[in-house]
Amino acid sequence: MALVMARPRSAPLLAVALATTLGGCFLLTPTSPPATIFEGAWEQVADAPAALTEVAAATLDDRIWVAGGLTAEGAGSAEVFVYEPVEDSWTSGPDLPGPVHHSSLVSDGASLWLVGGYTGSGFDAPTAEVWRLDPSAPEGWVADAPLPEPRGAGAAAWDGSRIVYAGGVGSQGVSGAVFALEDGAWSQVARLATPREHLAATSDGEGTVFVLGGRVGGLDANLATADRVEGDSAMEIGELPTRRGGVAAFWSLVVGACLVGGESPGGTNPQVECIDRDGDVSVLPNLERPRHGLGAAVVNDVAYVLLGGDEPGLFVSPTVEALDLR
Repeated sequence: MALVMARPRSAPLLAVALATTLGGCFLLTPTSPPATIFEGAWEQVADAPAALTEVAAATLDDRIWVAGGLTAEGAGSAEVFVYEPVEDSWTSGPDLPGPVHHSSLVSDGASLWLVGGYTGSGFDAPTAEVWRLDPSAPEGWVADAPLPEPRGAGAAAWDGSRIVYAGGVGSQGVSGAVFALEDGAWSQVARLATPREHLAATSDGEGTVFVLGGRVGGLDANLATADRVEGDSAMEIGELPTRRGGVAAFWSLVVGACLVGGESPGGTNPQVECIDRDGDVSVLPNLERPRHGLGAAVVNDVAYVLLGGDEPGLFVSPTVEALDLR
């Protein structure tokens, strides 16, 4: 597998805001363009064994785990697939206890947690369930401390000492609550200024979680908001150039928290836009195949975006793309 390395170059300054149409999708660009644009291209690697959308993904033991999701028929999936980057190949992991989609998968480097989501195949049953991967258990997954409230379409990340879960949809609608799992128990530690769902989260692993994008309702209510969660506080640090939901995120030591993919009223989004803790924005190359409901993970400084739908709504794909971030 030969990957194109992303290399920084200076971005030209623009004096005015521009609106562009890409793939039939009306996209907003900022009045002040990103400070850095990276050259290179995403490269497609081995397809996943199944075509799915609204999956959850995380890295463990230098492999990427993809859990749950929706099939082309709208059925929830309980399957788990494991991607081995060195071999560019896939194997199956232990099935989840039941079908789930719009969940979050989090790794602390030693284990995996599947957090929240919608159970079954519908959108009317958000769950508070949390499942931890335990290779010694007969079924592979064991119940862990549940969220304080059911949530679907939220986002979670490991901040170096705890799992942080933000936003999503519960019994009272779209939420801005931020929960943290510490010492075996969840508690609410903060609240997003703007409640939202179909958002993404990633972390520097040193105490900071970045909560990016999302929406409040339909695609016409997409957001580009970026929040920083530290300790018991959440603060808005700026906006990314493109409003979108149905997104994924990953962390890069070079450019910070990166938001990838998504869906907008006119189509799916190829943009990969990054923000650091100070609110400075930079841009990585667009995806070759725009998708939403996708997963994202990093292994050995290579970013991977996995599966997701090629068009807004219930569309699926097995596509996996990779970009070397060094």
